[in-house]
Amino acid sequence: MSKKLQIDYIRIKNVEFGDRTSLENGKLVINKEELIEMTKSELFGSIDIKLAVPGESCRILSIHDVMQPRCKADAPETSYPGIWGKLAPMGEGRTVALKGVVVSDIYYAKCNIKYYMDMGGPCAKYSNFSRHFHVILDATPAEGVSDASYAEALKYASLTINVFLAKLGIGKTPDETEIFEREPVGPGPDGKPLPKVAYLVTHMASHDTWNFLVYGQSAINFLPTILQPTEILDGAMIWRYWEPNYYLQNELYIKELMNRHGKDIEFVGVVFANNVMKIDGKDTMGLMAATLCKETLGADCVIVNKSGMGHCQLDSALAFNWAEKMGMPCVMNLSAVSNDKPGDMLVISDPKIDAVINSGRNYDLHHPHVDRVIGRESNVPSLMGVNVDGPFTHTTNFAYQGIWSQLGDCYATTDNDLPAAPVTFGKEV
Repeated sequence: MSKKLQIDYIRIKNVEFGDRTSLENGKLVINKEELIEMTKSELFGSIDIKLAVPGESCRILSIHDVMQPRCKADAPETSYPGIWGKLAPMGEGRTVALKGVVVSDIYYAKCNIKYYMDMGGPCAKYSNFSRHFHVILDATPAEGVSDASYAEALKYASLTINVFLAKLGIGKTPDETEIFEREPVGPGPDGKPLPKVAYLVTHMASHDTWNFLVYGQSAINFLPTILQPTEILDGAMIWRYWEPNYYLQNELYIKELMNRHGKDIEFVGVVFANNVMKIDGKDTMGLMAATLCKETLGADCVIVNKSGMGHCQLDSALAFNWAEKMGMPCVMNLSAVSNDKPGDMLVISDPKIDAVINSGRNYDLHHPHVDRVIGRESNVPSLMGVNVDGPFTHTTNFAYQGIWSQLGDCYATTDNDLPAAPVTFGKEV
């Protein structure tokens, strides 16, 4: 039996600064000074809260994490347990979420990949995050503060804002509700048992900031393990700085598997492994993860996924092969493994891996001049030497935030129930 999770969504139609923080009739008003006061830290050299609006002539630089405001309705202090909140089991009960607004942060520490995005104009459509109002935490590290300490402080501060805003939705009538539960299933329409499907995903955990946390614990040196699908949707797992946590909160594959459970499949659960850097370790992780799918979850077949690039492609490939050796047919998702030529970013070549989905690609985008740049001094490596005000042309690669997720979410499908940002603004120069 699985846990039952209910997520109540409050749709946000407008966000603005004001004298008092409040949420009424879809309008979110934020007292800027209040948010600065609750997030200030001696680890920050400076701190500011900024807003960005869908369709605005605005470019956000080094926008690393993007999260939907969420909290546990009956115990907000346990939201994101072990990471921000008090330790408590997640994935059950009722969670309140604000839809149409996200809490984002600007990352100033050194990093080989930093992200940017446009809120309006012709490039906005390539990021699902341009559909949201952004409450942006713009905090620089204090002098002498290590990258790891800065990253931890930034994460804690952004989660403080996240829960504070989500609590405004407690007691409000939700605009929509999702319920996730894996109840026992019977045979299919033909009288035969439904195929038992496991979800096996490798996540990036290579060093302190490029890492993920499970109930607050670093995944580095974790062995493959099992989590309830609803735990992942409900904040038990948080990426440090690899992808926006929005994609974990709304994990595409988990939601689809949960929704199809009892209809045409039996979703038996999630196995996750962490990326390791040595080849013998990768093979061992693949063996152990596949064994959990087979022997513990009793899977007939496996969906393999990952949230990392070259290393995690190899991790996933080895897990794929082990699962098939154990008699479980697999299909694997790989994001952005192709530009115009097939396979030009594919780092694995194995004829036994014969069922692969490519869920994202790169584009050469022309970025117009914008009226406003947020995070100007944050130094996006791929934009070095470029006038970030625009105009410029740039290949999106990993740098354009929200164009695709490593887990398979794509700008063309994500949040398609939210209105898209206007295509043009002002005068292009």
